[in-house]
Amino acid sequence: MPLQFIRSLIERHMVRHRQSEDILSKRYQIVGADVPEATLFKKDLLISSLSASPRAINSIYFYDDAGSALFERLCEEETYYLFRTERGLLVDNAKSISDITGPVYLVELGSGNAKKTTLLIDAYVTAHGPTSYAAIDINHSILERAAENILSETSDLDFLGIVGTYQTGLTETKKLAGRKLLVCLGSTIGNLYDDELYYLLLAARAASSHGDFFLVGIDLDKDSKILEAAYNNQTAILSNLCALQHLNRRFGGNFDIFNFRHVAFYNRSMNRIESYVEAAQEQSINLGKLEFSFHLEKGELIRTEIMRKFTPQALNRLFMEYGFHPVQHWIDSDNRYAVCLFQLSDEPTKYGSEPPVAS
Repeated sequence: MPLQFIRSLIERHMVRHRQSEDILSKRYQIVGADVPEATLFKKDLLISSLSASPRAINSIYFYDDAGSALFERLCEEETYYLFRTERGLLVDNAKSISDITGPVYLVELGSGNAKKTTLLIDAYVTAHGPTSYAAIDINHSILERAAENILSETSDLDFLGIVGTYQTGLTETKKLAGRKLLVCLGSTIGNLYDDELYYLLLAARAASSHGDFFLVGIDLDKDSKILEAAYNNQTAILSNLCALQHLNRRFGGNFDIFNFRHVAFYNRSMNRIESYVEAAQEQSINLGKLEFSFHLEKGELIRTEIMRKFTPQALNRLFMEYGFHPVQHWIDSDNRYAVCLFQLSDEPTKYGSEPPVAS
């Protein structure tokens, strides 16, 4: 085939691609600048947590490019039921949710790949016609991909991307007109420590008006064997060790992943899975860009993540402290996962002025 002909085919394809991008770009808006890395990856906080007992790092270090790819792979693991169970609940109940709330402005905390969100959006478009959706995320390019994924499925959507943290993004949503439905899927709240959960719910309360809704996905408390199997498969192990590689790259560290073992177990007293890396031998760790070093004994643990497990009753009590009252919840047939709907009332709330201490 002549080279010139091949070139002309490529050029025509690129023109059509640019035209489709131009058409698509007119259907969504993204506001705000990417959250500075210094805000997300706080050096002082990392040094403090690695100096604590037990030592710890924030689970944000799981989600660089490699970590995000591993998470998508984790969702396909047979023992990791969370993604497919929540998706099944939305397949079965998105229409019921849209019927209960009526027309709303959908506001999602973290867009991700938007695979599950599309199910919810489809239900609202079908029931109520053209729908408005805002996604909050720390990264502009993630929001662009989410917009392209969602808008490729529906033409009856007004997409607004808000670049920011959950707290700063929720502040922006105060400007949105009409009743809102905040959406927090993926058991995201299960990964938050007490102080982080406090600030999130406080921001959600401040961004909401009387009658607004909040839809939350939670992993339910259950047999420890099922829970531990979900976090001890091959991909979970790789994800845990990948966090150390992230520290190496970002802060000039010398973690050798072959000198660590993955550990994840259910802490019954705190109703949560705890994930650690365990030092397989005595070693010294240096994070050159932070001018920070510490020594690990053989068998010493560094906590990398927590995954809270709830009962619907416990979640109800928590949300009611911030003024969100339970409307309805949906649980899968195996009693593993729940999607819970709350609505903000005008009743006095009980949250304090000081956040709880993280544990």
